[in-house]
Amino acid sequence: MSIGTQDSAAKPIPGQGTPQGSSKKWKLALAGLIGCYVALAIYGLTYLSPLSGTGAAGASGTASASPAGGRPGASPASSAAAAPVSVPTLGPMTSPAAHPLGVASISAFGPEGTADGDNPKLVSRALEVGGDEPWYSLWYATPEFGDLQSGTGLLLDMGETVSVTDVRLVLGSRPGADVQLRVGNSPFLRDLPSVATAQDASGTVRLTAPVLAKGRYVLIWFTRLPPDGQGHYQISVYNAIVDGVSGS
Repeated sequence: MSIGTQDSAAKPIPGQGTPQGSSKKWKLALAGLIGCYVALAIYGLTYLSPLSGTGAAGASGTASASPAGGRPGASPASSAAAAPVSVPTLGPMTSPAAHPLGVASISAFGPEGTADGDNPKLVSRALEVGGDEPWYSLWYATPEFGDLQSGTGLLLDMGETVSVTDVRLVLGSRPGADVQLRVGNSPFLRDLPSVATAQDASGTVRLTAPVLAKGRYVLIWFTRLPPDGQGHYQISVYNAIVDGVSGS
């Protein structure tokens, strides 16, 4: 009886594993898990990494097989062509600065042109810088020339086509002059469009064109006269300077 009892106690219970069996199963499970991680790592290095042996070989093969001028990035030549190129920056275009222009000749000018200008023998005075004696018109009974004519002035022949920016004048001290700056290529009033005006002017006057006015002839044209202090109306011009750019 004692022997039978010992045999029964030594046999394992059906369905119950031994400690050695459980340890072996855990080892197999751990080995399988490690194998999965290793397989994933090899797959990533082989197919996903651009530095892998297979990927590098593929890129190298494409580069060597692509002809010059192929797809961008397929060859060193293409990569060099895609590099940014330094382009020099050019400054803005600038026109020559305006300066006082020489005058070829000057004439007294009336409604009919140089044939009926006032005091033609005195016109050179108007170009004398700092001169004491002015060119002056005839005197009239009213500011509007006694209804005898539409205006009086000075015609400056520049000798060539120029670009005029402004004209500076020194007039008498009494206000009341209305004056126009006219520029054109024909010495006739109808062919000399007005580009700047001043009203009730006296002393130093600057007639500035809003844009460059091109022409050979510059007309300083008075359409209203200031009083002369003696009951008459008369204009005096001590100095006339044309600013602009020559040869335009």
